[in-house]
Amino acid sequence: MSSLGWLVAHLSPLLLAQARWRLGATLRSACDPEDLVQDAWLVALPRLRDLMPRDGRTTPVLLRFLATTIVQRVNNLARDLLRRRGTGGAAAGHDPAAVTAAQTGVVTAAVRHELREALLVTIDSLDARDREVLLLRGVEQRSLQTTAELLGVSTDAVSMRFARALARLRQHLPSALADDLAG
Repeated sequence: MSSLGWLVAHLSPLLLAQARWRLGATLRSACDPEDLVQDAWLVALPRLRDLMPRDGRTTPVLLRFLATTIVQRVNNLARDLLRRRGTGGAAAGHDPAAVTAAQTGVVTAAVRHELREALLVTIDSLDARDREVLLLRGVEQRSLQTTAELLGVSTDAVSMRFARALARLRQHLPSALADDLAG
């Protein structure tokens, strides 16, 4: 498998878990989380060469870029949905949930790896608070302080929950995946 194929197969399940969590039930009816992941890859792939390694590692930088792209797309979807509800219909002919056929399927083959299902099952089985910390700290690569502020808990609580979530991932998945999340 090429290194790009490995990256897509390795990181896409994490991004899918993040997209599912960020979309929630309301936005998930307007947009498939997998489409968000594919869209994030389409944004990131042309920019791979521009990403600067942090502490000699590029994977955490790429993961943060992809996760930030998904957060931005979800925020845009939410704004558009509110705008459409406020106007009683579609907003000026723009449907953000409509993903072109070219986008759907770009990375589908890589995403369908069995690691995807194992990762999603493991993340879904985490306590909701641990899952939030894992997605904010690990996937979105937010700082300890920022995560604590977002969740309204202490940095010690975030550290403990993050360590617990990573330990759970290591029990069920390759440790390299947890290492990438640990940054």
